[in-house]
Amino acid sequence: MEYLRRIWTASLKKSWPLYLIVIIVFSVGILLGSLGANTLQDDQAQELHQYLQSFLSQAAELDIEKGQAARGALYDNIIVVVVMYILGLTIICLPLVLTYIFFRGFILGFSIGFLIMDNELHGFLVILLSMLPHNIFYIPAMIIGGTASLSFSILLIKRFFNSRTIIWPAFLSYSLVMTGVLAAFVLAALTEAYITPGFTKYSASLFAGW
Repeated sequence: MEYLRRIWTASLKKSWPLYLIVIIVFSVGILLGSLGANTLQDDQAQELHQYLQSFLSQAAELDIEKGQAARGALYDNIIVVVVMYILGLTIICLPLVLTYIFFRGFILGFSIGFLIMDNELHGFLVILLSMLPHNIFYIPAMIIGGTASLSFSILLIKRFFNSRTIIWPAFLSYSLVMTGVLAAFVLAALTEAYITPGFTKYSASLFAGW
């Protein structure tokens, strides 16, 4: 644990500009997503509103096959980590990883922007609470994994121009960081399958009388 903490501290000191870039890209995605929600056509907004109302009306009785949901979430999250890890071993990592992080931010921003626009407090609170538990683990892990991937990819680019650049210690650190990211993504998937549905049901029943 102490070794991992030292790796994390060293990574933060060395790669803080990349962390800043990743956070800015994610934040821009959130901003543009929220703005995009406000540019919906009236019929599109109405359709989404009806879908939201349908979900809220059934949320209190939400019954999900948790094992199947866990397998699906685990598969999706593991694929993301593996692809991010592999991209970090290439020199094409930068645009692809940043695009993914922007896309995740856009989806989050669009969801929150539409809920605010929909102007129903109880609906906003139910959906927000249903999005919160697993994203507590997912979003920080995604930012850390994305930054680590970008950092190692940049090191490979440097090695391309200077064959004396040593990459083996950085590769070990990169692999350990991505292992930690994988663990966080697994935790996020299990939270999404086993905790988030209960959170959603409870919040929906709590706000049902609003």
